[in-house]
Amino acid sequence: MTTALLNSNIIYLSEAREKRFFQGPVSRGTEKHERRRAFRRESGERLFLQIVHSADPDLLGTTISCTAIDVSAGGLRVACDISIPVGCLIDLWVDDTKRPGKFFLSSRVCWAMHNASHGFEIGVELMDGAATDIDEWRERQG
Repeated sequence: MTTALLNSNIIYLSEAREKRFFQGPVSRGTEKHERRRAFRRESGERLFLQIVHSADPDLLGTTISCTAIDVSAGGLRVACDISIPVGCLIDLWVDDTKRPGKFFLSSRVCWAMHNASHGFEIGVELMDGAATDIDEWRERQG
């Protein structure tokens, strides 16, 4: 076998990990840190969130008005005025300008960061729930 043929069969672990963990449709390029599995669209929808579970008991029941930055069938990126720790469970009431009423959704905070222009940003993963509008949300986003 030639050296070129042997080299073409080499699998680099870093590339294999990237292919395994960072594949799927994305809305903004194919950055290596991207882990989204669903298409996200930009948004500006108003929403309210309420913290229903947190390691910090002072945050329980806190309700704030926020803005969705982008949304997908599986999650949202949200701009808010306070920092919400990773792992918190939150309920969302998302205003949809294209239909009357609000979507009620349950979610978990996956990441949080300070953003000079928005205050804080959080990424939430939507969770299934019998008393939520998750099926209608996914249908509309998908």
